[in-house]
Amino acid sequence: MGIIKPITRLAMLAAALIPASGLAPSTLRAETAPVCADESLPIETLGGAAEQTAALFAQAKECVRAGKPQRAVALFSQIIRSDPTDATAYLNRGSALARSGEVALAISDFGVAIGLKPDLVEAWYDRGTTFTHMRRFEAAIADFTEAVRLKPDFALAYCNRGLANVQLGRYDDALADYSVAIDHDDKLAYCFFNRGSLYLTLGDYQKAIGDLSQALSDSPRNPVALSRRGQAYEAQGRKTRALDDFRAALDLEPNLDSAKEGFARITTEQQRSHRQD
Repeated sequence: MGIIKPITRLAMLAAALIPASGLAPSTLRAETAPVCADESLPIETLGGAAEQTAALFAQAKECVRAGKPQRAVALFSQIIRSDPTDATAYLNRGSALARSGEVALAISDFGVAIGLKPDLVEAWYDRGTTFTHMRRFEAAIADFTEAVRLKPDFALAYCNRGLANVQLGRYDDALADYSVAIDHDDKLAYCFFNRGSLYLTLGDYQKAIGDLSQALSDSPRNPVALSRRGQAYEAQGRKTRALDDFRAALDLEPNLDSAKEGFARITTEQQRSHRQD
């Protein structure tokens, strides 16, 4: 079935931008909108250490949004030099490192964050997604399990644990995880897509169609979901619907192999049938 990229997220919650003992966000100057500077680290003095940290966090967030995770790493490193006990800074630097492809360093930062603050659920989750990218699925499952222990309604953690279980062939465990995730968040198209893809692999085509249709209701231009639903329709003998899905998938991604193959199979069968008639 192939590995589906797990959802990651940078832990940039507003509350995380200011240490607990620091100033409220409203004390920041309204005219200093955060930017991601390409050259030097920002050194503007805004006041106390808490304001400086908040400004660096905000600018690092902009660097991530701008697709410059290495700049974000430099900014988080500046925060860490100022306060080596800032677990949130290690967490966010780890996430930026992972986006930069520096997965070993990212794992190290997540570990430091967890050591400083063992109940930091985002650190367990982000390390789990990084382990998944590294195909270290047992380690990923262990981290997602701790994440849902700390936050029992954490739908994405259940869903990504399900993905890791699929890669280990633990399909029953994966289905259970996907279902719990959907119970907690019935708008999570990513998880409907994953569960539908697994149902397709298992040959439960009607359930696959239901889940993939649910995923497509949120993301109608997902060519892989269209192609996989087409495969399920084809397996049921519903060739017209399958052909429609394969055609729609190819309109979006002309080189998608599964859609090209499905479209060719059905059109070849139809041509052969017409010749016989």
